[in-house]
Amino acid sequence: MDDRNIRRDKHPDREEDRKLPREERDLIQENEYADDDYIEEDDVWEPDEWVVWDAIAEGDVLDEEESVEDDFYDYDEPADRQPTSEEPEDPEDEDIRRLVLEAQREALLKERTEEVPRRGPSFGTKAMIWIISLMMVVSTFAFVLELFPLSAVDFLRTSSQLSQQETVQAQKESVVSVVTPDGSGTGFIISEDGTILTNHHVIEGYDRVSVVLSDDRRFMADVKESYPESDMAVLEAEDESGLPSLELADSFTLQEGEPVTFIGNPLSFRGVANKGHVIGPIRVSGLDEPVIMMEAPVYRGNSGSPVLDSDGQVVGIVFATLNHEEEGTVGLFVPVDELHRQRQENP
Repeated sequence: MDDRNIRRDKHPDREEDRKLPREERDLIQENEYADDDYIEEDDVWEPDEWVVWDAIAEGDVLDEEESVEDDFYDYDEPADRQPTSEEPEDPEDEDIRRLVLEAQREALLKERTEEVPRRGPSFGTKAMIWIISLMMVVSTFAFVLELFPLSAVDFLRTSSQLSQQETVQAQKESVVSVVTPDGSGTGFIISEDGTILTNHHVIEGYDRVSVVLSDDRRFMADVKESYPESDMAVLEAEDESGLPSLELADSFTLQEGEPVTFIGNPLSFRGVANKGHVIGPIRVSGLDEPVIMMEAPVYRGNSGSPVLDSDGQVVGIVFATLNHEEEGTVGLFVPVDELHRQRQENP
């Protein structure tokens, strides 16, 4: 049905109009609809069209045959406000609605992606972590104790005290590190031109070794003499002169209980001075002559350390430790007499 056929409220059959002459009624009808763009002069009123309009006005539901096309309705818009050509939709409202929808979408996305708070570890898990941590600490502590016994801390303190003495400071300058591909030990210079005394087991298997002085200077030295039966060896430096040196005693004459000092490179430390006292001689397997026991903190790396008497002379050379049944752990050194004997027998 065309919109032009939709009639509002106006029709010519009102009671008061029927009483007028036909010419006047026609004139009234023509004047009433003169301003209506949708009405043509030759339109004819039909009763059923009144019913259609009244039903629409009252909001009744129409059948398909009774439905009316209305270009002014946009069914995408809310029923309570339909935009018309005279009242266009405000673009600002559209922007606001879009912003609101975007805000809602973002809020929903944030709610979905928000992490659920994690529960803390259970008591059993915490206990297991503590047990494992404690075991690791104990294991580490045991490993450190194996490398550095508690008594080793004392010898560093003693070394610091002894190093305050000028005599000990001068003696430390003559003590060197003897380095081979297998490891390192201690040695000491006994002549200004670079004659060095150390243990045989420190340089065993090598004819040439590296020597590091107390001031970190380095040079190479050749093995000139080696006495496995006394665990001693003599090295000669190349083209060296004016080196600080220690004096050898003619013989070992110390008695039990007499004090001694020794300087070495134990436990990767360098130039550590310590003190002890003489216990007495003892025979050990592998060596031809008796060696001397001393009560002193001797550790790995002390091999080749000089043993000095109160006059600052070398009376022996440290080579090992021993777990004695009566004395406990003791240090062992070869008396200087053995070096003199070997040199006399092997000029």
